[in-house]
Amino acid sequence: MPTTHRKSRVPISEASPISWGSAQWLLESEHDKHAPIHRCNKLTMLYCGEEGFRSILNDIKQARTSVEIICWGFDPAMELEREGGQWPRGESWGTLLRNVAAGRYNGGKPVQVRLLSWYGFIGSSLAKNMPGFRQSSPYEPNVRNLYRMGRQEKLPPSADDPQGMREAFNAQWYHEAEQGLIENLSLRTRDGDVSAVLGSLSEEPGKRGLLETVGMAVVATDHQKTILIDYEHEGGVHAVGYVMGLNSVTDYWDTEEHLFHDPRRGESWEGGTKDGQPGLKPYQDYACRIQGEALVGISKNFTDAWNRAKGRGSSLKREHDVHRPPPGLWEPLRGQATVNAQIVRSQPEEGDKTIKRLYRQASSFARSYLYVENQYFQYTEWAQELKENRNNFVQGCQRAGLSLDDVPVLHVMAVIPAPELAQMVPRTYDTVRALGHGESMPNQDKLIEDELQKQRDWERYASEKRAKGEVPNPMLKPAGPSALAQSAASTGTSKENVSEQLKTLGMRTLIGTLWTYDHAWRSRTPLKEGESARLGERYREIYIHSKLMVIDDSMFTVGSANLNLRSMAVDAEINVACDDPAMSAQIRKHVWGRHTGGKQDGGGGSHSEIANAVEKWETLMGENSKNRTRGEPSIGFLFPFKDERVSKFRLA
Repeated sequence: MPTTHRKSRVPISEASPISWGSAQWLLESEHDKHAPIHRCNKLTMLYCGEEGFRSILNDIKQARTSVEIICWGFDPAMELEREGGQWPRGESWGTLLRNVAAGRYNGGKPVQVRLLSWYGFIGSSLAKNMPGFRQSSPYEPNVRNLYRMGRQEKLPPSADDPQGMREAFNAQWYHEAEQGLIENLSLRTRDGDVSAVLGSLSEEPGKRGLLETVGMAVVATDHQKTILIDYEHEGGVHAVGYVMGLNSVTDYWDTEEHLFHDPRRGESWEGGTKDGQPGLKPYQDYACRIQGEALVGISKNFTDAWNRAKGRGSSLKREHDVHRPPPGLWEPLRGQATVNAQIVRSQPEEGDKTIKRLYRQASSFARSYLYVENQYFQYTEWAQELKENRNNFVQGCQRAGLSLDDVPVLHVMAVIPAPELAQMVPRTYDTVRALGHGESMPNQDKLIEDELQKQRDWERYASEKRAKGEVPNPMLKPAGPSALAQSAASTGTSKENVSEQLKTLGMRTLIGTLWTYDHAWRSRTPLKEGESARLGERYREIYIHSKLMVIDDSMFTVGSANLNLRSMAVDAEINVACDDPAMSAQIRKHVWGRHTGGKQDGGGGSHSEIANAVEKWETLMGENSKNRTRGEPSIGFLFPFKDERVSKFRLA
């Protein structure tokens, strides 16, 4: 029995060998006492940046005593709610927090604002996650002074350099925040702990090269994204919090429509996701708004991280007593239907790997469908363990007298983006190969298969020679399979074996990705006769930054954690998990409906409806792929996942 399970006894009648029990979707074992299940909560799922940041803006403006934020990065000039035009298109993060701290929305009563962001000298220079931090502005003081008192929210009409004004705004805001010059606002930064990360990695199975290990340790990030408002004010009656994947950097604002070009997303120079198309690219992501008892876990996570970090500003020390939460947390929920929620984390400094344990625990009970939407689909160990758990289930069913035809098919559906870097191709390939989709990365597949085939040919030749009493020619022996090939081979000795293995396990797998169509292409870049080669320009990838898993209309988890070794053992992460069937079904219907243009959301969630939806998804992806080659509009956003890049270097 996995250590994530809580042991229990189930009585069996002498008259029948059948008994009933309930699945433990959340962590309940003795190992996980530090991540208790909170019983009284209200969770609201928010879809994409427009909806998420609008809700965050409204809640922060209603803050009475405190706003506490943890983020991977912070862009003071990012607007949370946007209209058309050039920057600023609405109130920015920096202006909002300055005004909240000054009491502008609280009848003149100041609000303590604490902001904790990841900043690593090496990592942040690459990620640019805190634009303007510790940079001096090259612009005249009278330009910067427009923002110093937080009174000027629009650029002067004569401004003809919005990029320069934006950079000046960020540099000035960070200068004042870091020096403690914004009253009632405190800024701290933190970075990964190398020794803690190396200790955490030493506990993880699998082979890793020295470069990969050093890279993870040196560029470990604090990747959590939480917001906590008024936790202790009036006993927590007004407390509200967020656990999310959304970063507080401008790239992450988008609508659910994922327009090919939306000026509200910003110009390419405002963010970091440049793809050769106009403006910033579309983004898919989520946030979860939380009221109730689970805020205890969010508060403790913030307090421990804040007190370890460095910074300046007023009211630096933060106190928290996890054993005596504010008594009013439950008051707003009195008389309402509530749900269970569990806060799970990856935190190397504290030896916390409850996110990894939750993924193992919940996926072990998947019976009808397991839906994953994730930025990094690179955790091959999880995919392998999913198959091992399925094998145990199938064998148990067979021992009980059932045939494989009697066992419901498990549908595993993953929606992922193209790996961010070519060096991430090998681990992504290993994972999709483990689920029978190595051909979706054809060039990496050929690289690995060619190497494995040479090894198989040698073994066959050597065996035949020995059978005849002859000695194989050692000059014909190929070099041993590379670490990449060994890793891929561990998912099955051949693609055919993996496919047959999945059939034996009663698993049907699907790997998709998201693209949007440029409905305004004719007016934007009209084609001339004979320019069919430009048809592909009508499509644009929707970058999937999501970290969502939904299983069997029974549980879901969402937050900051990716499906890779980094998020399970290296970076600081935080997710919320919930075992409410109604919420799980609602999320499944909403997300699947959006992806398929309202065509296939799985209906009521019965096994036959899920099976039908998966079949229709495969058909839809094929049709959309054909539409793309013809330059025609797609139905929804769903396409087959494919990446033709190849790499012999592996990074996590």
